[in-house]
Amino acid sequence: MKSESYTDLCRAYLYSSDLAEKDPTRAVRKNGPVITISRATGARGNTIADALVRRLESEKSVPRRRPWTLFNQNLIQYVIEEHKLPEKTADYFPEDKPDEIRAFVAEVLGLHQGVYNTMVKTAETIRRIARAGNAVIVGRGGNLITADIPDAVHIRLVGSQARRIRHYASHCGTSEAEAAGEVARLDLARKRYIKTHFNKDIDDALHYDMVLNTDDFTNEQAVDVLIAAIRAKLA
Repeated sequence: MKSESYTDLCRAYLYSSDLAEKDPTRAVRKNGPVITISRATGARGNTIADALVRRLESEKSVPRRRPWTLFNQNLIQYVIEEHKLPEKTADYFPEDKPDEIRAFVAEVLGLHQGVYNTMVKTAETIRRIARAGNAVIVGRGGNLITADIPDAVHIRLVGSQARRIRHYASHCGTSEAEAAGEVARLDLARKRYIKTHFNKDIDDALHYDMVLNTDDFTNEQAVDVLIAAIRAKLA
């Protein structure tokens, strides 16, 4: 899906939630439900998240007040538009960026609001999405930002290094040697992102309702397991 159409979808989703909140006849409802997905590189996080959203659309046992919507890497562009940030701000979203230290130094020296500003705006948008509900949020520390929302289910997808490297190589069309370097780099960047901004360990299983090893599950089988966990948590 093109970023423009995806941004339009995000805007329509949040516009519908704003209308619902302003409706004086609307009964008071709980925040959520919202699903957050943290993923090790190459564990098929975005693919499984997309399949999960499609399944949730027809899942009668999970509350649905508006269409389920996926917020993944395209969330960056939406945050920029929602908060009217400069387009160059995208350079300072550090979750998958290897050079976070240089951005941090530039921020300290007053060269730009950079990392801190984008982190705050991202958290504000994620909180708004979570309160509106019927959303699947991938990455960005979503589980920690929404930890106090009862109708939230937090999932981490992991896998063996060998399987993740093979999947990354196949998905990106690179050699396994190149993929191994990228998997290691991205895993480290995400780990550092969570440690720097939340002072937490991304691999601590207690931050999640479920940690799923995707090695021996197809995408649809993984979704079956996740739906069962979501039903149980929201019940």
